[in-house]
Amino acid sequence: MSELKEIKLPKELGEGNESLVVMWFKEPGESFEEGEALVEVQTDKVAFEVPAPFSGVLSEIKVKRGETAKVGQVMATAEISETST
Repeated sequence: MSELKEIKLPKELGEGNESLVVMWFKEPGESFEEGEALVEVQTDKVAFEVPAPFSGVLSEIKVKRGETAKVGQVMATAEISETST
């Protein structure tokens, strides 16, 4: 069974309310690991990589390259698998 989760622009990444999406490192359907760089964004002063908050498979990119995202805005959705151990 899988669950859909949101990937948001983190609040702790610098100053300002908005960041420009420079590049997505993953495409929908590709898997990623927690801590792996998912997207590069740029503020007025600096560019930085946003790490994945969890492991999963990217489902949909909501803020595309060249668009801006506000802090806390949903940038993408991803599926996480619930596995029993």
